[in-house]
Amino acid sequence: MTRTIKEQLDPMYRPESVAIIGATNDLRRWGGWVVDRPKRTGFTGRLYPVHPRETEIQGLKAYPTVGEVPEDVDIAIIVVRAVLVPQIMEECVAKGVKSAIVISAGFEETGGDGLDLQRRTVEIARAGGVRFAGPNCQGIYTAATNFNVMWPTTPVAGGISIVSQSGSFAAGLGTQLIARGVGVRSCLSIGNQADLSMAEYLEYLAQDEETSAICLYVEGFRDEGRRFFETARAVTRDKPVLMFKPGRTAAGARATSSHTASLAIEDRLIDAMCRQAGIIRAEGSEDLLTMADAIATGGPSSGSGVAIINGAGAQCVIIADACDAMGLTVPEFDDDMRGRIQEIIPAHAPPARNPVDLGGPGPDPGMHLDVIEMMASRDDIHMVVTGPLSVGGPWGDGDMSNRDEELFERLASLPERSGKQIVISGFRGATADNPLLKHYREAGMPAFFGEECAQAVYAMAKAGDGLRRND
Repeated sequence: MTRTIKEQLDPMYRPESVAIIGATNDLRRWGGWVVDRPKRTGFTGRLYPVHPRETEIQGLKAYPTVGEVPEDVDIAIIVVRAVLVPQIMEECVAKGVKSAIVISAGFEETGGDGLDLQRRTVEIARAGGVRFAGPNCQGIYTAATNFNVMWPTTPVAGGISIVSQSGSFAAGLGTQLIARGVGVRSCLSIGNQADLSMAEYLEYLAQDEETSAICLYVEGFRDEGRRFFETARAVTRDKPVLMFKPGRTAAGARATSSHTASLAIEDRLIDAMCRQAGIIRAEGSEDLLTMADAIATGGPSSGSGVAIINGAGAQCVIIADACDAMGLTVPEFDDDMRGRIQEIIPAHAPPARNPVDLGGPGPDPGMHLDVIEMMASRDDIHMVVTGPLSVGGPWGDGDMSNRDEELFERLASLPERSGKQIVISGFRGATADNPLLKHYREAGMPAFFGEECAQAVYAMAKAGDGLRRND
């Protein structure tokens, strides 16, 4: 009987029993890390180190082969030399291992004998019904059972799932999301995609109810372009899919081939595929981080109309420019709206056309919030990008008064009351331990700086477009 993709990948994304083949007591080596990290970061299942000679590894009973592990194995993490992997895969098949991640490198990406080693490994696994990620990858984190061989610390569980051909990129993106306080559902490094393909991971995550958005790092596709396109087009109607694909230049294309044995595809074809499938394409790694943060924190938008208000005139200009360049709408306010705003903002402030420049930092937060609510009441405005309210003092670094608390709660409730997203501008390099930033994020208001704000509202608008698409 053919197994569904959920049945095939649940053992990988929801493991309870894990065999680590190539485990070691040496924490300077991969075989040491992949035992140490789940031990220290709260894995809720059982770990079974496998080593031909050691009887105990990092305080855990070790077994000479995977066949001698005393229970069924959901996933095998394989960290042995490439030349040994086909034999190890045969042992996994004999044991009835349900899934595997082959971290070992030295396969198709190196050419020569590596091509044959990868071919043999795939043949053995497919004949025995073992689906595997890799080879030439870095591992997995999954919040379902808190299984983590990706990072030295465990992130806050959340809705972002990452699938990346590059292990270092996956780890880096996750680390940055963690630093911002954005929750991660799963993070998988897939390397050469010798067995499981990007389309299959995407299909699986579409069915994971705890995944609210999917981030992909793609260097190239194997023989699955059409399947990936059809899968993505279906998934983006239900949840946002973001993708960063480097290799736009000849030099980049050469590098992807040597890194993960990926085939280069003309960049214009990738752009066309993303447009038609509803994938939100990031231009760079920082863009992907910003967009993922925005969607995870603020959610999809109901449209592309943007209102901008800030006490810093430069932020108004920079954000308006960037929004317009990205195809968003920054509608000029009519005479009635301008007049109503002009009546309450400082007399020295420039004309209130959109953006609205409040004429300097630290304006009265009540006045500031009144203008934000006026903007959000308009049918042609779907997102408001605003400087932070000057609660807790002009720079937001003091204690909040009772009035400050009331105003902040009024702002925090505005997305629910109005159906419009709020993005806070003026934070650069701020992390989750910044108290005011934490307040905004917990209230569902992502916070960025300059052009990042435009990238954020662009992602939120595109995510909403995908959910409304009915083609």
